[in-house]
Amino acid sequence: MNERRLIDRDSSSSNPARAACLLCTAALLLSAAAADAQRNRRQRPAQFSDTTTVTVVEVPVQVSSRGNPLRNLTRDDFELLDGRKPVEITGFDMVDLSTVEGRVTDEPVPVAARRHFLILFDLLFTSPDSVGRAQEAAADLVLRELHPTDLAAVALYDTRPRLVLGFTSDRSQLRQAITTLGKIETGEAVRDPLGLVIADLGGELPSGDGLGETANRAGLDTEAMLSQSRAELANLQATADRNRAASDIAALTSGMSELAAWMGSVQGRKHVVFLSEGFDSSIVVGNRGLTSEEQERMLELQQDASEGRSWGVDNQEIYGSTQAQSSMNKMLTAFRGADCAIQTVDVSGKVLTEGQSNRDSLLMMAHDSGGELFANFTDLGEAMSEMLERTSVTYLLAFQPTDLKYDGKFRKLRVRLRNAPRGTEIVHRPGYYPPKPYAETNSFERSLTSAQQVMGGVETGEIDTTVLAAAFPAANGKAYAPVLIEANGEELIGGLQRGAVPLQLYAYALDEHGIVRDFFVRAMGLDLAQAGAALRHSGLKYWGHFDLDPGSYSVRVLIRNDATGHRALTTTVLEVPGAAATLQPPLFPEQPGKWVLLREEESEQRADVAYPFLRSGEPFIPAARPEITAGGETPVSLVGTGLGAGPVSIRTQVFRSDGEHVADGGEIVLAPGAQAASGLSQLSGVFAAGKQLPAGDYILSVVVTDRENREHASSTTIRVL
Repeated sequence: MNERRLIDRDSSSSNPARAACLLCTAALLLSAAAADAQRNRRQRPAQFSDTTTVTVVEVPVQVSSRGNPLRNLTRDDFELLDGRKPVEITGFDMVDLSTVEGRVTDEPVPVAARRHFLILFDLLFTSPDSVGRAQEAAADLVLRELHPTDLAAVALYDTRPRLVLGFTSDRSQLRQAITTLGKIETGEAVRDPLGLVIADLGGELPSGDGLGETANRAGLDTEAMLSQSRAELANLQATADRNRAASDIAALTSGMSELAAWMGSVQGRKHVVFLSEGFDSSIVVGNRGLTSEEQERMLELQQDASEGRSWGVDNQEIYGSTQAQSSMNKMLTAFRGADCAIQTVDVSGKVLTEGQSNRDSLLMMAHDSGGELFANFTDLGEAMSEMLERTSVTYLLAFQPTDLKYDGKFRKLRVRLRNAPRGTEIVHRPGYYPPKPYAETNSFERSLTSAQQVMGGVETGEIDTTVLAAAFPAANGKAYAPVLIEANGEELIGGLQRGAVPLQLYAYALDEHGIVRDFFVRAMGLDLAQAGAALRHSGLKYWGHFDLDPGSYSVRVLIRNDATGHRALTTTVLEVPGAAATLQPPLFPEQPGKWVLLREEESEQRADVAYPFLRSGEPFIPAARPEITAGGETPVSLVGTGLGAGPVSIRTQVFRSDGEHVADGGEIVLAPGAQAASGLSQLSGVFAAGKQLPAGDYILSVVVTDRENREHASSTTIRVL
């Protein structure tokens, strides 16, 4: 929940923390050292993004036979057509959720292959009692049936669609969103602009359904109507009721079309789980004569027409509302274009005939969007298990369209399976839209895309960014985990020449179950007139922090230039010390003034922790990606917890970015007499880099062996100049 905190120190100049803060302040005055302009920068693959010159279209495909997914197909089994033209499949991958086990933070599933479920509560056509049943069914689906890699979101519809919680793997947040439908009244207010967190991260789950009564609609003022015969008045009343119902349906379908546009900006296979009692489908399709009452009414209308009483004949009652029909067709077209199926769920709890219920309206929405109707809301998870099994295997095809016109028009896709067995069913996205220029996207689309990237956990982007996260035990409360983020200045500016660079920074800590345990966000504007030269020489360094319980975390940091759309998602692993011994990444002091350095706001301070980064008792600011000279010696600090008092030994290895071991890469040598402590250990030494180490990026791995012969490992990225 951390939109907060800056470390507060007393004013004594002899305090090491105060000295470090002065270094930070000096950095803010834009004294930047010139970085090597020709340094080797990390290259990222081209993505399906408006900020790249190459567009890559990813097509998730499910193949099933008799309801069972087909496995072990290869690239050669598929044929892909862009319109009518066969295209080369340049990328191919298979994701089988039955084999994806363990923690969701390990080896993230490609975003385009993930299943996304938007759980949508209909408050317009559904009674409060049925909404309560819907909440129970949805909670059971989320907690029991969805795969750990599935992402789910929560929304409601009353007068328009409202997103309660964005797509996340955090089941605790989903449960709170379903239970409260966004009405959080306990705990600290949480302001997460990406919508991944809606409630106090440390709070208890609210009790009760949190739903108020639905708003009563004003009835018709029949006294104000012209005084006519009782039959005419009844017909006018019925017509008005039907018109009002038609308006409600048109509003619902218009809102659902807006929701389809939201879903269109989400990659992957998408489902809207629509929990509703449904509406009177005769408003759309007219009187079908399914019940004796409807048949009797049809005879009355026919008699009125034959006897010239046209005022008693309502054509919309016979044929349906053209307004509702048009809006329904537009909605279903929008969902098909967004590659999003509507899985409708009847939560009325009633056992009625087709003519007596509104179930056929739900069937219409599901069938025409590629989804299914689930009538047995009491066991939604089991009812959807067949659909979940059918979509458990995804083949991810990718291609690069040629001569693509960025005109916003929909492009149809077709996927064929060579030598397909009889009865084979293929489900794939029906087409794609060329990516919008970033300037044409709205804030909601930007937030939704950013949230999906954070939860996907796959590093991507156009800005060379590095993250260093460490954790230190605190005397009171949770451990203090500083997070240092470094971003290349030229790539961050993205070609802007004047004014302020608008930046958005989002940082989240997810535990091994994919639950968000803390986060911080920061919006900032960097004035190019003042900071432009320093930014271009080096870049931006930001210091934030998390407050975390002991455990293993996936740290995910997204930084975005809100003017150009350039962004980067960077991840790292953070081990927060507890009862077990923990070794933090090697920390290399960095020369003051190298970066334009920003820190948390003063109101975000945490005053109960000492300054964490010390080497031989002197404060320093560590480099997120240390720069090393081949054959040179660079100061380093090793921080461990629970290593036990006494001498230690160190084993050092250097690996290339592809994992290949580098012989004679270098070694860490501790200062004479350096020993571990029983609590927090801060071991000072130097890293002597190999003389023949070529320029480039490497992984430095360190294993510390304590006096009881226990090994503790950690690593960091280094750059050899």
